[in-house]
Amino acid sequence: MTTYRAVGLVMRRELLERGLSKSYALSWLFLALLVGAGVAIPGFFGDDGSVRTYRVATVGAASVGPGELARSTAPGEPGSYRIDLTASPDSGAAGAAVADGSVDAALVEGDRVLVGKDTPRELESALQQAVLSYQVQDMLATGEVSERAVAIMAGEGVTVVTAEPEADADAAAEARQFVIAQVALVLLFMAVMTTGSWVLLGVTEEKTNRVSEVLLSSLRPWQLLAGKIIGVGLLGLLQFGSIAASLIVAVRLVLDVTLPEVDAGFLGISLIWFVLGYLVYAAGYAAVGAIAHRPEDAQNAAFPLTLVTVAGYVIGIVYVSGNPDTVWSTVLTLVPLTAPFVLPVRAVSDAVAPWEQAAAFLLMIGFIVLLVRVAGRVYAGGVFNYRTRIKARQAYRSAEF
Repeated sequence: MTTYRAVGLVMRRELLERGLSKSYALSWLFLALLVGAGVAIPGFFGDDGSVRTYRVATVGAASVGPGELARSTAPGEPGSYRIDLTASPDSGAAGAAVADGSVDAALVEGDRVLVGKDTPRELESALQQAVLSYQVQDMLATGEVSERAVAIMAGEGVTVVTAEPEADADAAAEARQFVIAQVALVLLFMAVMTTGSWVLLGVTEEKTNRVSEVLLSSLRPWQLLAGKIIGVGLLGLLQFGSIAASLIVAVRLVLDVTLPEVDAGFLGISLIWFVLGYLVYAAGYAAVGAIAHRPEDAQNAAFPLTLVTVAGYVIGIVYVSGNPDTVWSTVLTLVPLTAPFVLPVRAVSDAVAPWEQAAAFLLMIGFIVLLVRVAGRVYAGGVFNYRTRIKARQAYRSAEF
């Protein structure tokens, strides 16, 4: 059969057998409960019954009325909030105060609300409602009810402006991208450790119960290895993707937190290197599983590879994140084992040149192809040894095709 069909059949087998297994379902349930607990627990213990105080600056006489209305309608009860007003000489001073956190928001000339990146949503909504309500009350008091009422009822009587200088906005955006890069490294590390162990134990179990003998009678070793890696990778991607999507929805709806915007280019780079990093380490774990003689010894045999994984993660999150422009960071970008942990971090600060990205990508693809071939040969040489653990070099030399 063709290579694509052979790899596809093995991949389908992994998806059906492992995707419907009890251990996969339990691990999915455990992660879901862990994420749910992380979202729910702050809701139970985060409110200590205190009254939050929000500071609001007013600019101009027209802002005093809406400010007083917002202050008087604030709940002020335990677990809620109250509003303190302070006068500001002009909109520039009010905007600077909001941007540096001196005040939480500002009312300008009675029809504008200045907010910052940390302004609570409940305060922003309360100020908008106060401005619109005051405009309606003023219109009714003067008897000038006209088509302006329709605009007010539609919310067009108030404008919300983000009080954040352009330079600060750029710095804040870079800071958000940096945090996202750190999260990507953590997810890659978790994916490699989790799905890598699935590949490791799966290969060792098939070796022990001799299922691999049947499969290798009609498939080349590297085809079996590639199908296994892709199948397990898709299961891991499905699990992590669904958990991440649930977490985003929970944070957005339950905790009412506005998630930061993500640059599409950076997100694409992170996803590409996430996949490439998984492929490299999964191939290594599969080769290690083939030379271990029983599942109990598989984790010990994989310790050197686990050490390399941890080292790559630590280098990326500790050293490269603080030194993206050094010669060592450039060298580590071109090393396939460390590139998945290094390049996304350097991409945030624009420290990686296009030629570095292209060179790292080509080196990574070549290394993955070579590694799958070599790991497949080690797999073929070690999978038929059931008595003792053999060395990778011995397994490679004893393989027959």
